[in-house]
Amino acid sequence: MIRTKLIRTIQTRVREFLTVLLKEDLSPGRAAAAVFLGIFIGIVPIYGFQLIVAVGLAFFFRLHKPLTVAGTFINNPLLQPLIVASSVELGYFLRGGSFRPFHLSSLTGPHMKEEILAFVIGSVALGLLVGGAGAAITAVVVQRRAPTNPGLRSRIRFVKNMFAQCAWADRGFVRWKLRLDRIFGLLATLNLGSGTVVDLGCGYGMALSFAAFGDGSRRLVGCDLDAHRIAVARHALSTLQADLRVADVRGLELPPAGLILILDVLQYLTADEQRTLLERCCAALTAEGRLIFRVHDRERGLWSTVTMAFDRLVFACGRVGVQPVTLPATQYQTVLESAGMEVEERRFRNRLPLAHILFIAKKPLAGSAPEGGTKGTA
Repeated sequence: MIRTKLIRTIQTRVREFLTVLLKEDLSPGRAAAAVFLGIFIGIVPIYGFQLIVAVGLAFFFRLHKPLTVAGTFINNPLLQPLIVASSVELGYFLRGGSFRPFHLSSLTGPHMKEEILAFVIGSVALGLLVGGAGAAITAVVVQRRAPTNPGLRSRIRFVKNMFAQCAWADRGFVRWKLRLDRIFGLLATLNLGSGTVVDLGCGYGMALSFAAFGDGSRRLVGCDLDAHRIAVARHALSTLQADLRVADVRGLELPPAGLILILDVLQYLTADEQRTLLERCCAALTAEGRLIFRVHDRERGLWSTVTMAFDRLVFACGRVGVQPVTLPATQYQTVLESAGMEVEERRFRNRLPLAHILFIAKKPLAGSAPEGGTKGTA
């Protein structure tokens, strides 16, 4: 009797555990990360430990365990010869700049040490390449199958139609930006107010057209230092009341606005320049107007480290000549509250493993006291 009860308890616990695993987060970014990890672990030569390592890392990074384990199945009897041969060839190419004929007998010959070294180096590179390809495919598949907010879907369709007549490369950038950047999903859940919209560092003008959805009469003001992107934005938004110019955000005269957006710009400015710009934006807002801006999150551990490293890489590739500057969240909060704003924070991670904070600051009606700040995680 006791044995039967114990067996039933174990079966119940196992069933509950499997249910939790199968219902884990399947957002495109985390699903892609799980597949990448599984494929990479499946290819690198740690035979006998691949499953243990894959599951352990999946728990550590809080990834989808079944997907991670499934990715390791790339290491199977059918594909194993191809993986070994490709790894050795890739290893020789990386070490000497050229491929060489490969035979399994080489692994037991006098050059065995050299062959094994090439195998190890090549397997790591092959794992990165195949894992990256698998992650990209997974992200696209999950994104297409995931239930989409109907309001977001309509806005995205509207923005894509605005850029339908642009060049193929620009149209493709807009399409992938809308698909991979979670900022648009967050904006779709917010009250974007009414009246003039200002986007500082507007790029292609995607956020401006996003805000104009359902109200083509809104005046749209944007600036950016990239002349090509401004030209594309002028063409795409030609049917709207858009005033777009090549200008520095620090010198742009801000009109009275119901919504001001600053997305991925503040880190290009010094700390004092950031504070000054935010104060100017708060002063330019009309009653109940909103200032929405995104900065990197410095308080998310490993995710913050990856985010900051990625930003430094972007600055280096763009030859900006300065290092990115991100202030602690409390300093942004202080600037906004000192300007009399009602402040809300939303912490979130993007499709890429980048951690951000979205600040939503609302200017209260004259004579009303601002409410305390709130925080949230998306």
